[in-house]
Amino acid sequence: MAKQIMAIISLSVFALLAGLAVRAWRKRASDQAAEFTAPLEALEFFGEVLAQAKAFYVATTRGTNHLERINAYGLGARGFAQVLVFSEGLLIVRNGERPLAIERAQLTNVEFSQATIDKAVEPDGLLSVSWYQDSVNLATQLRIVEISDRKAISGAVKQIIESNKQREVIK
Repeated sequence: MAKQIMAIISLSVFALLAGLAVRAWRKRASDQAAEFTAPLEALEFFGEVLAQAKAFYVATTRGTNHLERINAYGLGARGFAQVLVFSEGLLIVRNGERPLAIERAQLTNVEFSQATIDKAVEPDGLLSVSWYQDSVNLATQLRIVEISDRKAISGAVKQIIESNKQREVIK
């Protein structure tokens, strides 16, 4: 009888802790959602395809703190993705989640890194794309296994950022 009582108590404690974890995750997502609007799911204009690759979507974090995951708008879920760089922006189509579209004017930087909130890989194994949503600085980390694809995506995003800077100079 004592074993059954201990099992029931253990199960109750586990259920309570799981419930608290889910509640904290949802509260964090709602707090973050109050800071900025939902990112686009598709670009208004796509333009020409500059690069594409299969990837693993790792996380979207704050641009200044790669250890703080953004949970709002489904950005907290990891998973497989297709990354497409168009002349008008970046589109990340994630399996089982809403797509993430970043317009060219929102893109600020692209760099290689080795680690983020819960993923560490070989040197330069993660591609970190920095961007703004409203006035919030964010960074999306992608794991692209093929080195040639990683360089192609990085080069295409850099090309967009450089053309943005040239457009600003002309204005």
